[in-house]
Amino acid sequence: MPEILPAPNSVFKPEDFELSDAPPARLYKYMIADRVTDVLEGGMVRFTHLLDTNDSFEVRKTFKRFAGPKLISIMKGAVTSAFTPEYFDQQLNEQLSQRGINIPLAQVKAMIRQQFGMSVEDYMRSQMGGFVDMFVKGLDAVKSPEDFLMEIGAILMCFSLSERYDIATMWAHYGGNHTGLVIEFDTENAWFKNDGTDTSKLQKIRYLDEQNDELFDDLQAAFASKSTDWASEREWRINCSMKHIEKTINSGPEKIHLRSFPPQAVVSVIVGAKASHDTISKIRDILPRKYPHVALRQTTPQRMSSTFDLHDI
Repeated sequence: MPEILPAPNSVFKPEDFELSDAPPARLYKYMIADRVTDVLEGGMVRFTHLLDTNDSFEVRKTFKRFAGPKLISIMKGAVTSAFTPEYFDQQLNEQLSQRGINIPLAQVKAMIRQQFGMSVEDYMRSQMGGFVDMFVKGLDAVKSPEDFLMEIGAILMCFSLSERYDIATMWAHYGGNHTGLVIEFDTENAWFKNDGTDTSKLQKIRYLDEQNDELFDDLQAAFASKSTDWASEREWRINCSMKHIEKTINSGPEKIHLRSFPPQAVVSVIVGAKASHDTISKIRDILPRKYPHVALRQTTPQRMSSTFDLHDI
């Protein structure tokens, strides 16, 4: 059987494995008043290792195994798409040319069919099908899902945002019981995009408690999910590794990892209903110098409707 070169590198396309929908136009970062100077004046935000977030089960086993029927189906479908008749003709012609064999391609293919009882295309697909089966069976033997997830959790860091500025529990938990602030970000800013493309870096967090059978049953659940206890946060996040961190501060047992963000990514600053005069004054001083295009607003809770009014100040 003539040697056929490996399939093209484009067997798997990144767009086939999108982990999230497109983000909303605006996302919000809740923070306490003490962060005003660090974040707004300093222009940097904190990225936290997944193993160090305030969710004790941030890194958890959401799938039982790497390989299963879904992965086998994806790989065999990719192989079928890549190994077209044109691809095989090209490879056979190159093999014949390299060996100095001057025989018409149709004659070579007829000889292969006579020897193996099938076309060269069918023969190679059957061989690749067996290879796929062996490959996926060995995946779980290389590394357990638990070890894999712990390694990912130790490497990846995240910056978390919310879909809404008016979540009462978020103000209570992350906004200093309404004494803090929320920064409104424009997700169309290049800071939220992958380099050189218009695709977003932002991933939407899925909330689920069950465990999937295999990794490819739900990639988003495997890499960007939390239990349903956290669903009210309506979270989106950007992930990065240490190579993207610009500044690290040693703070006792913890290290604080920071990255700068462009002022143009900020749309508004929203202070809580109980924000102090001092907090508002600090923000008023910073905005004209650092963010002249940014509006300053404040929330007012409407108790009878359980909503927040938002007004400029």
